[in-house]
Amino acid sequence: MPRSAALVLTPRFPWPLDDGGRIALWQSVAAAAHAHDVTLITFVKPGEERLPVPDPVRSACARIVRLPHRPPSVPLAAWRGLVDRWPYTISRYQDPAFARAVREAVDRAAPAFALVNNLHLAPYQDSLDPVPVVLRQQNAEHLWMERYARSRGWTPVGVYARHQARRLRGAERELCERAALVLAIQEVEADALRALAPRARVRTLPVGVDLSRFLEPSPSDPPVVLIPASFAWKPNVDGAVRFLEEGWPRVCASEPGARLRFAGKSPPASLRRAAERAGAEVAGDVPSMEEVLSRATVVVVPLWVGAGARVRMVEAMAARVPVVATSLAAEGLVLEPDLHFACADSGDRLGDAVVRLLRSAAERLRLAAQGRALAESRWSLDRLIRRQEALIAEALGGGSVVSLGRTAPAAGVPRT
Repeated sequence: MPRSAALVLTPRFPWPLDDGGRIALWQSVAAAAHAHDVTLITFVKPGEERLPVPDPVRSACARIVRLPHRPPSVPLAAWRGLVDRWPYTISRYQDPAFARAVREAVDRAAPAFALVNNLHLAPYQDSLDPVPVVLRQQNAEHLWMERYARSRGWTPVGVYARHQARRLRGAERELCERAALVLAIQEVEADALRALAPRARVRTLPVGVDLSRFLEPSPSDPPVVLIPASFAWKPNVDGAVRFLEEGWPRVCASEPGARLRFAGKSPPASLRRAAERAGAEVAGDVPSMEEVLSRATVVVVPLWVGAGARVRMVEAMAARVPVVATSLAAEGLVLEPDLHFACADSGDRLGDAVVRLLRSAAERLRLAAQGRALAESRWSLDRLIRRQEALIAEALGGGSVVSLGRTAPAAGVPRT
């Protein structure tokens, strides 16, 4: 059967798989490429549009269009977030060149559907018409902004965030209801989007991970407590510093031989300084997160502000590493405390939970086994690729989206 065309739009290049957001973006590309000739249209940092395309992306896509992202300055974007059509987080991604590239791809490929990643790119539905749009939501953006506003209180930043949360509610309602299908990353956020946009067709598609990537556990001696995260996202930094200040001293007092390691992209100077004071290690960008996870004794996810999926937490469970996390970090993953992970909601209690696991090899093995079993049943990338195909076919009214739209010229076999 001939393969139809599909468009995938991403707010940043979906490779390398160096943070949870990129892992979720790559899932969209890989799933669409399983049965379609994909045109990927993506923002990249200025200059990166001239770099060679990594082999996994090249083999998955029939065509790749990379456009430099030059958002307005923060003050200008903040002002536009007050007076323009779209709130701050969306307006930063509106670019006439990107709109032209989308329109040209529609005219060239006649795609069966467009898979638009994140609310930031949803206004490009204007350029996609009449192509059916599947909106992939990594976060319920209004929910995330409301939580962020509360965390900042009545400071100027908090007041601005409250205003943006109100604007985001209207924008998210409009853009979700215009899409043929909205794919939320967790059921809690799917329910929030259904309540916000009752005319939208909302389904849940969890994040998927390639289970074959992970190595057999070989924990270090002395034990390593690992916090894996993208530290380009401030709530991860805030949580890491809070654990350093409140939780890690309790671990050191009880288990002085344990070491604390931070691994992930873009650790700021503030985190490096706090870690140095506490005698912890900041590994930063690591060549292989799989190798880092395999050497960890316990993973900690200290998160008190956020929304969406905690991909590094899913990866830790897939890697058979026991996890200690806040209830917010586990939100939407349908985990049972004390069965799949150890739950604690303050810094000192996170530290106490880490101590308990460091002292009990049997408990670590039990949580690790339960976590891996859940990953196999719920977050297998192969399984979720099939689910994405089925949900899109259902939304577009056919048994298979391969039969929808005109067939685009063949451009090689994508990687599956």
